[in-house]
Amino acid sequence: MITKINKLKKFGIYKDFSWNGLDDFKQKNLIYGWNYSGKTTLSKLFQTIEFRDKNKHFSGSEFDITTKKDNTELNHTQNDLENFPYDIKVFNSDYIKRIFTFDLPNSNIQPISFYLGDPSGELDNKIKILNKKIIQLENIRDNRYQKIVDEFSNYNKKNGKFTIKAKEIRENYLDNKLDQNNLNKAKIQQITDKVKSDLSKYILSDIEKEKTKSKAITENTFELQKENFSFIEKLETLANKVKSILEDSAPKSIPLPELDENKILFNWVQAGIKLHENETDCKFCTNPLPKNRISDLNLYYSEKLQEIQNEIESVQKELKAENDKLNIQFPDKKNLENSYQKDYENSISAYSKTVNQYKAQLIILEKDLKRKASNYFNNIPITEIEIITLKKEFDNIESSIKAHNDWLNQFDENKAKSISEILNHYIAEYLQTENYNLKESNKIKSVQIISNINSIISTNNVDKLVLETQLKSSVKGQEELNDILEILLHRNDIRIEIKEDKFTLERSGHLASNLSEGEKSAIAFAYFLTELKSLRDDEPPKLYKTIVFIDDPISSLDSNHIFQVRLLLHNFFKIKDFAQLFISTHNFEFFSVMLDTKLMGRINKDTAEKNRPLYFIKRNDNNNSVIKKLPKAFSSYKSEYVGLFHIIKEFNDLEDKENFTNLLILPNAVRRFLELYTIMKYPSVNEVDNRVKQIFNPDDKPLYNTKLLHWFSHQNQFEKVQQHDDKILQIEDAISELLEYIETKDNLHWKGLNGE
Repeated sequence: MITKINKLKKFGIYKDFSWNGLDDFKQKNLIYGWNYSGKTTLSKLFQTIEFRDKNKHFSGSEFDITTKKDNTELNHTQNDLENFPYDIKVFNSDYIKRIFTFDLPNSNIQPISFYLGDPSGELDNKIKILNKKIIQLENIRDNRYQKIVDEFSNYNKKNGKFTIKAKEIRENYLDNKLDQNNLNKAKIQQITDKVKSDLSKYILSDIEKEKTKSKAITENTFELQKENFSFIEKLETLANKVKSILEDSAPKSIPLPELDENKILFNWVQAGIKLHENETDCKFCTNPLPKNRISDLNLYYSEKLQEIQNEIESVQKELKAENDKLNIQFPDKKNLENSYQKDYENSISAYSKTVNQYKAQLIILEKDLKRKASNYFNNIPITEIEIITLKKEFDNIESSIKAHNDWLNQFDENKAKSISEILNHYIAEYLQTENYNLKESNKIKSVQIISNINSIISTNNVDKLVLETQLKSSVKGQEELNDILEILLHRNDIRIEIKEDKFTLERSGHLASNLSEGEKSAIAFAYFLTELKSLRDDEPPKLYKTIVFIDDPISSLDSNHIFQVRLLLHNFFKIKDFAQLFISTHNFEFFSVMLDTKLMGRINKDTAEKNRPLYFIKRNDNNNSVIKKLPKAFSSYKSEYVGLFHIIKEFNDLEDKENFTNLLILPNAVRRFLELYTIMKYPSVNEVDNRVKQIFNPDDKPLYNTKLLHWFSHQNQFEKVQQHDDKILQIEDAISELLEYIETKDNLHWKGLNGE
């Protein structure tokens, strides 16, 4: 509950109020104050907290309130109302204004009607506002952000943009080498998710694109080719052998010039020697062989000569074999994949050129051997040759074939890679043209905004449902309202009926019109109590955490209604299931009967000060209100008038008047007492000054003290009283003279006031 109002600044008439040691508020509190003292303004403080709106009544105001809950005290200011631990319900003049609405503002009849559970149409208006907000949000969601989402969804929906693009790539770019299972909208979405973060990274140059595309659509019609030809070069070895032969020579034992000069004869004779071994006649001419002819010829054809001839023949065979080895049957270039054919062809061409050079060197060596065959008996020089190597050419040829073979071994993998690269290219290029990333970013933002809008709509729908539930549930209060209304008005001609979803006020079966202020006040108070009962009956109950402030519940009601209001309050609040109760009034009669009810614990003059939850609101005439402890005299008597008399008399009887407890309210108390005394003596609508002139004779001293009382009604003069201004002596005299007048001139009245 609220225990203290520590500070109340710039809040209407409360310009700079502080608690200053007042006793803490209790669970039930009764506040008394004269008209315009600041009671309703205090109720507006509670209303400000009720609506959690610091600017509801006085913008720029400041306040600090202490609450106590579960033995824990907390302070709350105007800046943290959302955290206030209690709900608050306030009945005051503002509440009464909210209750009523006129359906026909230009009508002379102006019938009064309540919305179901919403007398002023406040809930109904809130529902309409929520409906309008929901429609606006739905329009924004559907016509702005949902369109962005729907447009983006065209990419991946059935027969959408990705499906169309997949077909275009299959048919127009890749010669239908991929079927629909290998390239469809799902595949494009997968590629899109991969490349969209860096589109330029996947877009190929024109040359790279054509090369990659060729690899991607190539079919495997090739076979592995021989790639190792194992050729061992012997040119240098053969050259050395030829040189050795040329530098060698056969010895001649006898000269045979005819054989030296005739190569054919030389060879014919050499072959014939073996045919005539052990022969005496020539097998050609049958003539006898000359004596010693065979032996001479054997001397001429020595073993060394035969050796040289054999070596020449052997090397000639090697030269031929070397030459034959160079006639290699390489694979046809058509057997290689297209991309390797050119390099292969260049390598074969280079080989052919080099091998011709190689063979030319073999020919030179062959010729040198032939020269030697014509000159066995002399050392002859070798012809200088170039040592040619074919290693580079063989390496290039084998490299080209190996590249083909490697490609063929990795054909499936390479083709898949090429397909991936070319598809990445086509999709990245497409996404760039489509400005896909910006669209996706807008779509993501739109989805988030839609989610936020839906959340707000959901919240609004919940709030709307709560309001609608409040409206419907309040229908149950129809009879309760009528029961309370009958108690308050003490008649049943005005009743609440339900028509067209509204609570309609009827008077004697007809629409009620021209209600008096008292009737409006009674109807509003009946509705207020019905609202509180609905809080009590809620599941779970809410009244236990609700602070109730009731300001002048009998306002505009005559004195006949005081006991009805008292009865309603007593019966309703006798169950202590509320957090706290404040009742304020300017009507001393109502204040008095409330003191006498069990609701307030029957407070009397013997009640201990600390147990008196009674407060007094006083407006000083510098237009600054304060909250004080109610003077005990007010709660000790049954009327305001008697209470004021005893305050004044108590002061008059004191010797030490400067320390009088109620010194600050004394001037107003005297003036108020004089108002009530004169109106009893001379009931009139005239001002107090005129009544004074009618009651007192020109020689009566109270007549002359009226201006002094007016002077003392200003705050700055109160301060002077506290500062022992000389006018304190005058007000002492004014009080003494007034009491003396009543005692001597109106003795019977005096005795009644003193209880004699």
